Amino acid sequence: MIRLERGSSDHRTCRHCGAHVSDRFAAVHGDDEDIAHRCPGCDCFRRLSQGSAAGIDVNVPDPAENPNRNRGQRVGSAVRVDGGEVDGD
Repeated sequence: MIRLERGSSDHRTCRHCGAHVSDRFAAVHGDDEDIAHRCPGCDCFRRLSQGSAAGIDVNVPDPAENPNRNRGQRVGSAVRVDGGEVDGD
């Protein structure tokens, strides 16, 4: 019987926010020791794909320092759930 070694609990939590990350996420996006420094719960996909989960500094604004960065273009605009125009008051 082959016994698979499981990583320590450090490998399954984000170093930044402490959220659970899968072993696969840590292996793919984490550093050389499969440790995730950021996760989808505390960082945007654009930064993660450029290496922030591996602890690399990237040139995209950090959502922790700029919380409105992950809200999209239409922040503060009226909501149009039906796709139509919004009547002005």
